[in-house]
Formats: sequence, structure tokens, C-alpha cells
Amino acid sequence: MEVGAVVRGPFGEVGMSSKPLRRPAAKPSASTAEFFTPEYLERRRRIMALRSGFKGMDDLNPRAPAGHAEGIRTSSWLTETIKRTHRTHAMNVSPQEVIDVLVAAGVKNWVLMGLHGYVGYLPEPRATQSVDVMVPFGQCKRAARAIRQAWPGLIVQELSQAVRFMDPNDLHPSGQPKPVIDLMLPWGEFQATIIKDYVVVDEATQHRIPRLEAALAAKYAALVSRYRDREKKEYDAGDFRRMVRANYDRIDREDLRRLANRIWEGAGEEIDRFVEIAMGDEAFPV
Repeated sequence: MEVGAVVRGPFGEVGMSSKPLRRPAAKPSASTAEFFTPEYLERRRRIMALRSGFKGMDDLNPRAPAGHAEGIRTSSWLTETIKRTHRTHAMNVSPQEVIDVLVAAGVKNWVLMGLHGYVGYLPEPRATQSVDVMVPFGQCKRAARAIRQAWPGLIVQELSQAVRFMDPNDLHPSGQPKPVIDLMLPWGEFQATIIKDYVVVDEATQHRIPRLEAALAAKYAALVSRYRDREKKEYDAGDFRRMVRANYDRIDREDLRRLANRIWEGAGEEIDRFVEIAMGDEAFPV
């Protein structure tokens, strides 16, 4: 990891950079499709149907959305508890702290993204590693400066789609520092439309969060992205399915299709199909 190199990008000098370490993608086995034939899968289903299991346990799980205030409280508490008890060396930065810093700096039109943005649409909130906030391009320099002043110990890496702030004391096994804050940019028409037309203010917390349709479209975009790791897509698929099932009757299909069509031409029709797949038990075609 390169430490000490000052990054000079379109937003000025923002800190130190390190090249991300990525494991090369494994090539799919040529025999995988031959092994998992429809006949094989049906045989496995028949055998497993005869085995005892935890039948009915999932029926006890919550079904309704948690709501943003409860979701963000639970998610923040889980992250803080994990770091306090198991990763005492790691920096804990809460969504509220990041919001307070941005607001104090006069940053406008920010919106919570990532898990903290859509956690209230899930029936069971969970923890996440970093705080994701999207700001307009014109506000990025001000926002990055404010975050750097508030947490001067973070390593800063400037990317085309975001400015990432990483904890030098909290490392992946590979040695790469873990992200704490991602300052996202509306680099495409889809993200710009979210900031312009798909933001709501949660009454209890006054947090600016994406509308349900924007949260679903963002998860769909991650699912079909060619640049997203498969393991992360599996999280995306689960969250998309849970959001749909918890909020099915609340989804504005027309608005969802309109936003999805800004991801790629034809995505509006496809995301409609993804919603119906989510209500069933099929895998998403990604």
C-alpha cells in the first residue's frame, strides 16, 4: 500500500491514496452447467423434501418495514457494538455524525445512500461497514473538506464516482484499509435524478433518504452492474427481495420504471419483472 502520496484531483488535494487490492475473478468451471442439470436439481429437491428441517421458522420473521428511525437506530447500534466489543482499534463513525458535519459545513442536497438510506424499508435492519452519502458535484469539494477536517486520521482515495475515506487502523486480511465514509457523486443520469426527484425527508430524524422506488432502482442497478462483485450482488439480491416483499403495495410502479429507464434503456420493463420475481421464489437473472 502506498502511503504518503497526496492525491490531486478535480477537487484539490484530498489526502493519501492506496491502490485497491482485488483478487482476480475465478473462471467458471466448464462443467458447472453440466453438473447442475434440471434432473440433478429435481433429484436434490425430492431428497431434501424427505429430510426434517426448520419448517415454519421463517414464518415468524417480521414482514413489515422497520421504518427509517428504527432502522437507522438499530443499524448504528449494531455497528457501534461490534466495533466496541470486537474491533476496539477501529474508528466508529455514525450516519448522524456525518450528516451533522455536512450540514454544519453548509452542504446542500445531500442524501443518505447505501444501507443507511434504505434500511427503513427492510423488515429486519442489519449493520454495515461504511456511511454512504451522495452529494451534487458542486458540493463535493466542500463536503470532502469538511469530512477530512472532522476525521483527519482517515486515508482519502479519490475515485471517479466517489471520494472514499478509509480507516488506517482497521484492515482487511489483505492489508487494505476498510472504508468508513463514501462520498458518492451523481456520475450518471440515474443518480442525478435521485437527487433531483426521488428524495424524502424522514420526519422523525430529518434525514434525507431515497424514496422507496429509488432504493429499489439502486439495488437493481447494483445487481445488473458488470463491475459489482458476485458476493456483493448476493447481498443486493437479498435486500431487493426483502424490500419488495415488505413494501409491495407501496411501490409506485410508474415512478420505478421511469427511474430505472435512466439506468439503461429497457430497464423499466425489466425491473417490473424483478419485482414479481422477488415476490416468488425464483433467482434473479443476473
